[in-house]
Amino acid sequence: MDTFNKYYYEEDTHKAYKYAKSQAGDSGDVLWNLQAGISAFEIQNEDAHNILEQGENLFSKYESQGLLGGFFDNTGAVLINENVKTYRGNIYEGVMFNYYKALNAMAKGDYALARVEFNRANDRQRRAKDYFRKDIQKALDEQKQQNAQDANLKNIDVSSSNKSISPILHQNYSNLKNFNAYTGFINPSVSYVSALFFMLENDYSKAMDLYKESYGINNASVIVSDLEVLEKRKYGYNQSKYTWVIIEEGQSAQKVEFSLDLPAYLVSHNVLHVGISLPELTMGRLSAKDYRAVSANNPSIIYQASEVSDLDRVIANEFEKQLPFIVTRAVSSAVLKSVTQSVLSDNFGIYGALAGMLYSISTNSADIRISTALPKRTMVMQIAHRQEDVIIESDGKQLYHLHFLKDCNKGENVEKSDKKIKDKKNSKYFIVLCQKNDNILHLRIKNNSSNYQILKGGISE
Repeated sequence: MDTFNKYYYEEDTHKAYKYAKSQAGDSGDVLWNLQAGISAFEIQNEDAHNILEQGENLFSKYESQGLLGGFFDNTGAVLINENVKTYRGNIYEGVMFNYYKALNAMAKGDYALARVEFNRANDRQRRAKDYFRKDIQKALDEQKQQNAQDANLKNIDVSSSNKSISPILHQNYSNLKNFNAYTGFINPSVSYVSALFFMLENDYSKAMDLYKESYGINNASVIVSDLEVLEKRKYGYNQSKYTWVIIEEGQSAQKVEFSLDLPAYLVSHNVLHVGISLPELTMGRLSAKDYRAVSANNPSIIYQASEVSDLDRVIANEFEKQLPFIVTRAVSSAVLKSVTQSVLSDNFGIYGALAGMLYSISTNSADIRISTALPKRTMVMQIAHRQEDVIIESDGKQLYHLHFLKDCNKGENVEKSDKKIKDKKNSKYFIVLCQKNDNILHLRIKNNSSNYQILKGGISE
């Protein structure tokens, strides 16, 4: 994962895409297909849809089986560690497959497909609460059933072990409150971008519902402005055109490992080490604090970006719900390994005990796999067309220059008709949009780089 992160955040998204695609392989992998699909979308690679489609199909298969996976299907993970399991993904990652497929379809001008994918993304996250409750309960029930059948686990009070480490866990997971997790499974940026899409497709009823859903979570001021546009257009009062800039920036929350020791007497006096390793969530990183657009002719005209989603708060909510299962499974794994130590000690004395201890320590590893290509947050600004260029800034530094053409028909040679375009056409930071169209511009901002795509509008629509 470090190699991908270095390519993606510090060097070249093309390298990140190639690396992620190689990791996904021909048969696909939920984690690496998402990484590769997002990277492919950013660099406008033709494989983006197929990679995301393959990843979503795998995710849907695991979703139907249970994302947390049955104890019976992953016995090796209990005996060794969680990293030997197939990565099945999280619900928010499944939603993002559909979300990026929708964005990619928009960039290709396939609005019918974009509509389908936005609908799927929203349906998936609305079903998440009920699904997640059932999935966790199913996994816990399977765990209890296996514990009851296993001769070693049957004689060990796993619940007492859980209680004995509860104070330690509470201390280590106290940082979760700092994430201020969303109370539901809705990613408000998915709701918002879907709403914007449906509004520009004149589906005002669906757009209104999605705007309300997003606003109920984030209270973003841009939604208030959008609703004003929606109401006027619904009744034919607003003929003004706008450009919406969707900024995905930073890196979302990641997982790190922490370890702790359990009381060895829970198993046997012959056991030298009973330890567990668990994942811990760390906050994501911002690329910049402030994003805005400034009129090139009048710096007093400013369009401030609104935060419509902090993905950390989505991830933290899901992670917190998974913790009971994660802890129970880790304790069961530790107990089984300690029983192995006890058996080795009984048969081979101190050397057996030492061998068992080394095995326990060497296989004591938490599953900290998580998608790393997702942004920390999504910012949006609505720019009213005023017959003037606009400069997009982050923390006061120029990112992109937006130039609006008055005449932008498909058959027109726009470079010859506009000297500014001819002078600036080689600059990757100079973006040409049509003044008479509504435009949606997507930006991905990372540490040392940025990419953009025109999702709707441009000079050829």
